[in-house]
Formats: sequence, C-alpha cells, structure tokens
Amino acid sequence: MAVNLTAYPHLLGSPTNTQVVKTGLDNDDLVSWNGVSRLILFSAIATGGSMGGIFVISAVTVIEPLQVRGNIYLVNLALANLLVTALVMPASCVAILASIPNDPGICNFQWQTTVLCFLVTIHSFMFMAVESFLGLGNTVNYELCCTKNRIVFVLTLIWTTSIGFVVAQEITGFGPSFCDPSAPVWMPYHAITGSLLVVLPVLIAVWYFTRSIFKLKNFKLQVEILEDPTAYVLTDEYLLKSNIVVFTLMLVMWMPCVIVATISTVRPVAQHLLDSSWWAALSNSCIYSYLYAATNRDFREAFNKLFYYCCCKSHVSFSRRQRPDSRRVEGDSIGLRVHIIPGLNIYAQRKETSKDNSRNYQSKCGKGISDL
Repeated sequence: MAVNLTAYPHLLGSPTNTQVVKTGLDNDDLVSWNGVSRLILFSAIATGGSMGGIFVISAVTVIEPLQVRGNIYLVNLALANLLVTALVMPASCVAILASIPNDPGICNFQWQTTVLCFLVTIHSFMFMAVESFLGLGNTVNYELCCTKNRIVFVLTLIWTTSIGFVVAQEITGFGPSFCDPSAPVWMPYHAITGSLLVVLPVLIAVWYFTRSIFKLKNFKLQVEILEDPTAYVLTDEYLLKSNIVVFTLMLVMWMPCVIVATISTVRPVAQHLLDSSWWAALSNSCIYSYLYAATNRDFREAFNKLFYYCCCKSHVSFSRRQRPDSRRVEGDSIGLRVHIIPGLNIYAQRKETSKDNSRNYQSKCGKGISDL
C-alpha cells in the first residue's frame, strides 16, 4: 500500500506536464510539495480518526446509559478501527518522511493491518446485532445467553480468528493483496474463507438487525398490555438505530474494496481502482465515530464535553436524557468523570480547600459564641 497511500497522485491532483511548464517548477519541487501535502493530509486524518475512536471508548466508559454489557462490542469495534487510524495512516507518514513511498514492507504491513481491522469489524457487528436482538426479549433469557464470561470468550474468539487468518495469509502468501498483484491464488481457499469470514457474518448481522427493528415495532404496539414492559427491553432503541446506520455505512465503504480484491484474484485490475477502493475503506475508520455522534444524543453530548475538556481542562457534567426503558431511573444524572487521577484534579483540591476553610471558620465562630 505504499504506492496506494503515500504516493497517491489522484487524491491531490498532481499537475500535468503542461502545468509544470506554465508554473516554471521542476519535477523535484513538485514531488517535494506533494509529499508535504500528503504528509499534512494523512496526519490530520489520522489524528481526527484516532480522536474519534478514543472518544467512543471514553463515552462508553464514563456515560452511564452506555455502560451496559453489550456495548463491549462497540468498544471492540473502536479498537479495530484504531488499528487503521493509529497504525496504517501513520505508517504512510513514516514512508513519506523516509522518502520510501513504495517500500514493500510498509505496504504489506498496512494491508495486513487493514484486513485485520475489516475482519474484527465485521464480526463485532455480527455479535452486536445478535446481542441487540436478544436484548429485546425476556431479561432472564438475555442473562442466560449474554453472560460476562461468554462475551469475553466471543471477543477472544474474534481476535484469535482474525489474527490467525492474517498470519496464515502472510505465511502462505495467498492473495488477494493490493501490494503484490502477482500473489498466488487458490480459488477453493478464497471461496471458503470469504464465505465463512465475510459473507456469513454480514448476512447474520443484516438478519438480526432487521429482526430487531420489527421486534421493536411490535413491542411498541404491545407495551400498553404488558404488566412490566421494562422486563422485556434491554436494548437501547436509539443506539440500535445508530449501530444500523454505522453498519450500513461500513458496508457501503468497504464493499468496493472487497469486490475489487475479489476480482483481482481472477483478472488484473487497474491501479487507480485499487487505490480508490482502498482509500474509501480506510476512510470509514475515520468517520464512523463522528457518525455515532451525529445520530445518537448520548454520544453527541459526550463528544462535546470530552472535546471541551481536552481544550479547556474544565470539569463538565450534564443531565441525563430520560428514556422509557429498563435502564431509566428517576433522578439520575450523567456525570462525565474526566478526572482519573485525583491528585491532578486542581478543581477537586480547590473544593476541598474551601470546605476545610469553611469548617475552620465555623469552628472558630462556634468557639467564640460559647465563650460569650
């Protein structure tokens, strides 16, 4: 991918030969300026994407309505996309700074990391859809199916399977690979692995997300006749809709890359198609987190408060949105616990100091009154 990312002329619109003559710039100057432009672009995108992923993890950690067992799959999704924004794109910046934009080692590292991110993302959405569907049933059945140990086992299985596939790809050298179009192709292997690791998880996710939507609608129609409606809903309706939107965007941005990679195993594909499809897939890792903020109020408030805290270093808190589900408790409020280390919380120190001064003042006043 060194060719696809670090030397991506279509993205920045490199001048043609006639433009070189008109501007009076030589090729070395153009290459230098294009390298600087790509470096700034990749650095900005990687920074914004990584910040969004960290904000998603932080929101699930500190926002009370999001602190539910099933959202661990959402954290797993954020960790997978951080592989792209924190490793793949910075690797392109390293290649530009080292003046080795076509280095095969960097390209291979970026490709394998991208495949790992894609597999973990697909499987995270699959189990996220199943968990959402089970959360729309009886809470007893949900507790039996989605225990903490089973969720930890599922996460371990996801990463083990994905890493094992990537390692097997590296050892065997089987394609598809955007770095080496001449990689050997064994069609039965690609058909089996593609069906089990990509097609089947996508179909399962689509099936259970669709069933969750219809089941939620039926529940709304029956909510008035149920004795205890909160005993049948653990899935957050708003978060379910956000997950579906993000999943749809992921399919739209990743499918061109998957299709092009599949075609490349049969016949050669133009380089600009490889570049464009790969770039679209990587862009999903940078914008998915902000799509959560745009479609979900809890994430939007968390993003705003976390960004405010990062810029102003000030303690923030806000009221919790009331919801008609089992997690709503009257009088609760969302507290954004941003001060992880109490010793560094100057606001808490000031508050404690003011309390101590007030107590000392009151004790002195009480002593003076008793003397009188």
